[in-house]
Amino acid sequence: MALKSRLKPAARYLAKGAFALADFPFRKRPGPRILIYHQVGSRLGRQMEVTTRSFEFQLEWLLGNGSVVSLSEAIDRRAEPDAHRLYTLTFDDGYKDVYENALPLLRAAAVPFTIYVTTQPVESGRATTPGGQADPLTWSQLEEMAALGASIGSHTHTHPDLRSLTESQVEAEVETSDRLIRARLGIESRHFCYPYGFWSAPADRVLRGHYESATLGAGPPVVGATDPFLIHRVPVQLSDNRLFFVRKMKSGMVAEEVVRRRVNGYRGVNDV
Repeated sequence: MALKSRLKPAARYLAKGAFALADFPFRKRPGPRILIYHQVGSRLGRQMEVTTRSFEFQLEWLLGNGSVVSLSEAIDRRAEPDAHRLYTLTFDDGYKDVYENALPLLRAAAVPFTIYVTTQPVESGRATTPGGQADPLTWSQLEEMAALGASIGSHTHTHPDLRSLTESQVEAEVETSDRLIRARLGIESRHFCYPYGFWSAPADRVLRGHYESATLGAGPPVVGATDPFLIHRVPVQLSDNRLFFVRKMKSGMVAEEVVRRRVNGYRGVNDV
């Protein structure tokens, strides 16, 4: 078991190295980079988190190589020739460690960011994983972040895979989420994020009547012709060391994302 636990990270780094090498023939990824984060400094060892130290480096690198802008600005400026130097930070689900570990760095850097909130855990106060290791944000913490300029987006109420829901079920999810954000924070949610990053046609029809944009998981770059309701992002993971992070910012680690999507059985907007 100990050997297996050591081999798995080693295999992951070897695979990432191969993907990074495969990325070099690709030209520089156009358009703004909209980054996906989940947890920061949670120490759970899951790929959906980054360490606080890594996040500090990543934020410093972004500021040194371009501008960190709001999601709305990135979308508005997506056709500009230098849009590849625009970076946007988005945090999915709404974890307490983002407030505890990422917010001090974000505040010090005075940069905008977006929190996509799954409202049921915030409303109930119950941890999103057993043992209290992934506690949700509180409404007061979200209120504080909104006061600092954070955009609070919707990530549904219960975080279902929207591919399995009807239009009326999607409508209920987003209306509950929007109602709670409005009641607890006094603001309107302008942006939406698909749970798991998986698109669905019924959800697409609903979302266009509620929001200004909708974001997905990894996929094609964001360019002038990109539909604001089909915005793909660049995931940042625990195994992204400095080399891999920089490669993702330059070209998106395209090969890695193609393989991951196929392993997950997801075909993007063609997955109907």
